[in-house]
Amino acid sequence: MKDSPHKQPWLFEVTADEIALVVARFYSRVRADAVLGPVFNAAVTDWPEHEVRIAAFWRGAILREPGYSGNPMQVHLANPEIRPEHFTIWLALFRDTAERELKPETAQAFAALADRIGKGLSYGLENFRREADAPPVLT
Repeated sequence: MKDSPHKQPWLFEVTADEIALVVARFYSRVRADAVLGPVFNAAVTDWPEHEVRIAAFWRGAILREPGYSGNPMQVHLANPEIRPEHFTIWLALFRDTAERELKPETAQAFAALADRIGKGLSYGLENFRREADAPPVLT
């Protein structure tokens, strides 16, 4: 009987330093973006702390490191300036940043995870904020 292959605890190979680099470069671009910049700059009062928190989120999601506590859906719902259409811009910037900073296979995996999370947040915002008699957003 063959041993089953050992599954690594992480989703894909990326280092904590690479995550921090992507987060820093990404949020630098967000701050300068004509659409996202005003929303994020009004909401984030301490950019270094925000980047540390978001890097901890990604390390938890990818590397399975403890350290992030929070509820991204609640944070996004609490800010009425964040709209579902912002996620299309956010995800395009994230994908482009990952592709600039990481090996292609790592960038693809990181961007795919960001796509799933971003789409979930976008759908959540649409559904929580929709009129009571409107149908739910499914795709």
